[in-house]
Amino acid sequence: MFKKFFAVFFLAATLLIVGQSSDAQAYRVHVGNYQDNGEAAYLLTETLAGSRSNFSCTVVTNRGNRIYYNFYYAGGGPYYSNSWGASAYVYGSGSPVAIGIWNWVQNH
Repeated sequence: MFKKFFAVFFLAATLLIVGQSSDAQAYRVHVGNYQDNGEAAYLLTETLAGSRSNFSCTVVTNRGNRIYYNFYYAGGGPYYSNSWGASAYVYGSGSPVAIGIWNWVQNH
């Protein structure tokens, strides 16, 4: 009986530790503020999908707005589009948030 209890306890402890370590990698990263309304933008790292040169992600603002982004490399540079209808060359867009997202992904 002691062996069964110990085995079940060990299994439960292991699952708890594994579950916590996978959650530790999901976090918010401040990537800038929107110029039009001043809202702070936070990249939800768990939403990143794709490669460094072609990826999608979600940003949440300090007011709870969610914006979906797609980034891709074309014509010698990075471009983006988002669910607010913006679409431009990352470094020529004047968007500190798009630049912040692109730079964070390239460096991590």
